[in-house]
Formats: sequence, structure tokens, C-alpha cells
Amino acid sequence: MPPRRDRTQQDDATPPPPTPPPQLTPYERASVDMLVGITKLLERQSERPDKSHEDDVAERFHKQGPKEF
Repeated sequence: MPPRRDRTQQDDATPPPPTPPPQLTPYERASVDMLVGITKLLERQSERPDKSHEDDVAERFHKQGPKEF
């Protein structure tokens, strides 16, 4: 009967588990959010090239409904 192995030891052939993604700093999070917004804006513009930016902004503003300032 082969000796029992400690379950905490890994085979040399199996790769270690992937490291978790690093936490983003507030600056990095803001940058990612800004890039997401820019990407959405560009995608919207490419879907409707005949609409002006002003028309697009007005349409989105009306869809949002009233807001308190």
C-alpha cells in the first residue's frame, strides 16, 4: 500500500491556483469607469451615425426623467 500523502502538498506537475486579481485603487476604478462610459458613448454613436451628439444627449436626458438638483 503506498504511503498517504499530505493533501497540502501539490504535485510538481499541477500548476498553483491563480492569484486573485489585485484590488483597484480609487484612481484606477475611476479610470476604468470613465473608459466604460466612453466606450458606451462611442458604441451608441456608431449605431446611429445620423444623430447628432446634442440629439443623443437630449434623448438620454428625457429618458432619465426628472431629477432633483
